[in-house]
Order: sequence, then C-alpha cells, then structure tokens
Amino acid sequence: MLIIGELINCTRKKVGAAAAARDVEFFKEIALRQVKAGADMLDVNGGLPGQEMEVLPWLVNIVQETVSVPLCLDSADPEALRKALPLCKQRAMINSITNEPARIAALMPVLKEFKPKIIALCLGESGPPNTAEERVAHASHLVDLLTKDGYVLDDIYVDGCVLPVSTGPEHGKGLLDAVGEITSRYPGIHASAGISNVSFGLPLRKLLNETFAVLLMARGLDAGIVDPCDTQLMANIRAAEALLGRDEYCANYLRAFREGKLELPTAA
Repeated sequence: MLIIGELINCTRKKVGAAAAARDVEFFKEIALRQVKAGADMLDVNGGLPGQEMEVLPWLVNIVQETVSVPLCLDSADPEALRKALPLCKQRAMINSITNEPARIAALMPVLKEFKPKIIALCLGESGPPNTAEERVAHASHLVDLLTKDGYVLDDIYVDGCVLPVSTGPEHGKGLLDAVGEITSRYPGIHASAGISNVSFGLPLRKLLNETFAVLLMARGLDAGIVDPCDTQLMANIRAAEALLGRDEYCANYLRAFREGKLELPTAA
C-alpha cells in the first residue's frame, strides 16, 4: 500500500505555528521521522490563512532538502499549486479535486499544465456523501472527466470521503462498500483514504484507525493518508498486505520483522 504521511499539515495547531514561525528544523524533523517510519510519499499542507502561496512552496523546498520521497500537495488553491508544482523534483500528487464545478474549473488548467497524479474526492456541492451509491456516482463523474482529459486510471486515486462514524452509523460501511464497487468498476484505478477522519470525536482513535485501514484494504484500498509513526497501524498494514496476496512471498513483512517494525502483543 502507498503510505502517504499526514503529519505536515498546517491546519493542525502545532504545525501551523511552526510554519508561521518558519521553523525549518521542525519540518525537517517531521519529514525525516515519517520517512524513517515507512512513508512512501509525504502530504504537504501549507494552509495558513492568507499565507498559503508563500508557505506551500517554502515547505516543498524544506521537505525536499531533507528526504527524497515524492510529495502530495494538499491544496485547492490553483495559484499556490502553480508556485509549488514546478519545485517538485519528482512527479507530485494533488490532494484533491472534488465533484464541485467551481473547484473543477479552478483546478483543471493546473492539472492539464503539470499532469500531477490526482486524488479524486467523492464530495459534491450538496455536501459529504452518506451512502455508497452517492460516493460511486461522484467517483464515476470524476473518473470520466479526468480520463477524457488524458488521465490514465493508474494516475487517479479515488478517495471515497471518510466521515466520522460518531456522526452516522452508516459512514463506515458506506465507504467500505463504495471502495469495493469503485475498484471493481474501474480495474487499474487506485483507492485512497484519509483514514484518521473515521475516528473523530471518539476515544482510542488509533484503535479505530488501525482496524478501519485493514477493513478498507480488504475491499481494495491501496493508498492511505495516515500517520506512519503509528507503529501498530504500520504493522497491521504489512500483515494485511501479506494476507491479501499483495506482498510476494511476504518479503515486505519479513523485512519489517527483521527491522523490528512489527509490534507483537506482550505475553501475559
């Protein structure tokens, strides 16, 4: 599974404060820590109010000075993306385009110019989806739109829109069913998710995140915006990959074991 590290997000209070202070060492440390923990790509969100056009390119440069993984630029601001995308040393991903005409109109010229990989978020003008059917409808419209503009399925990551199960009992199952339907309908497409949203407002959030990740993988999820420093989550992902036949001869699982990255339960 593609592990996209979620921790460089300026909408989080501590991270935003570090960005406002232009704390270079803070971001170098958080980038390096995520990659050492197993992140394949880093999500970079420069969303400080009124400062994104300066902060996003600054973060891109700082992160690339520190690690060599590709970046997922978490922004809906086309001008900030125009400043940041040319700085990316590897092909970037954008998080995200939604099924909203205004956002599509704003982002499509950027997508056509730079051809980044793209997360297609199943969210429309009427608000977050409640059912699997709504998610699939959004996905179908976005996939058709992107492929008509030259995107291949391998460059599209459909995010079914993770909602907290604390706000609706249907939110977990609705996403699971949607991921299964979307990956079946479009062979070769990718399914992604910002997994930690599912546990918002509940205790023991890591337990819910870790369990949900495995359930989603069984339905076809192959990319996750997660905290790679959650060692149990990463252990669960490696185990699930082996069990689902995505890890040939369990090579990644065995490597993680040798490196001491698989947490085992403490003996009673």
